[in-house]
Amino acid sequence: MSRAVASTTAVASTAVASTAVAAPPRSAAVRLPAVLALLLLACGLSACSGCSATPPPRHAGAPRAAAPNEEAPSAVPVLPMDQAFRRVEVSTVGWDRLSDTPVVLLREMDTGQLVPIWVGVPEAQAIAAALHDVEFPRPMTHDLMNDLLGKLHARLDELLIHDVVGGTYYGLLRLHVDGRDEPLLVDARPSDGLALALRAGAAIRVSQRILDDTPDVDFLAPDEPEQVVRALGLTVVAPTSDLRAESGIPAERAGLVVIRAVGHAAESGLHRGDLLVAVGGRPVTDPAGFLDTVRDQPVGEPVTVRYWRDGIEREVRVAPEIELPDTPDDEPPAPGRQIA
Repeated sequence: MSRAVASTTAVASTAVASTAVAAPPRSAAVRLPAVLALLLLACGLSACSGCSATPPPRHAGAPRAAAPNEEAPSAVPVLPMDQAFRRVEVSTVGWDRLSDTPVVLLREMDTGQLVPIWVGVPEAQAIAAALHDVEFPRPMTHDLMNDLLGKLHARLDELLIHDVVGGTYYGLLRLHVDGRDEPLLVDARPSDGLALALRAGAAIRVSQRILDDTPDVDFLAPDEPEQVVRALGLTVVAPTSDLRAESGIPAERAGLVVIRAVGHAAESGLHRGDLLVAVGGRPVTDPAGFLDTVRDQPVGEPVTVRYWRDGIEREVRVAPEIELPDTPDDEPPAPGRQIA
């Protein structure tokens, strides 16, 4: 896997880069992060127009999410019981230099292995918006899907990315429906499943045989102000003036702002508004570098995370794998120990 994820080579014009970036407070008016606008502009569209889902071009050997008109391996979804699955999290969205298409990086929770999935522009926009924790004035497609599940007394338990056929990934939505003993399986493109799972707080798992044959990717990260990365259950962005004001972070304080904490990270006391200072004893100053730092930590061992809150630096140990539901705690637990 290419470590070019740490690159912050410019991918947007000055006009695009000037667009508002980090996720606003939920009560604030929505402003589209520049990376989302970039994805739309790359498709020849404005941020307010619609995109049709079309198969993205790709370089040889790069699996992608299935297109709407492609048939799944089986007409009736069957849970692949003979396969081993590993828990992953959506780490970031960027661009593949070789195929010039959007790509989503999934991170295996225990080993830190990255799994690239090439997606269409609309799906990349939906996934990036979920990572940025953006709320739109009216429900977008995947917000609507999530709302429908709730109204129909169902919930998305997990997305299983279980197969690769002809260079195309295939996925299953595993739904729990009230009054039904067995789970309901729904065939889905992984790109749609990822966008929905992020909104529903559902687990995401990838089959071991996909992990054993992961293709390489020449990943191009957005400019630093537009980067958003999730690892160790922490979603982080570069601090903006709005985020500093929201959380009372002084201008001279360097680090990354946590915009969401889930699983063990939330259980450890981390929550939105904390300023991430160091991981494993190494300072973190940009989201892409944070992902590389996390991947450099010893496999399977808890990671030391140092953060700043209310004028005090604290330190906690965060487990590398999250097996808790992906829902943040309303009331964070007691913070970690203070740093002298």
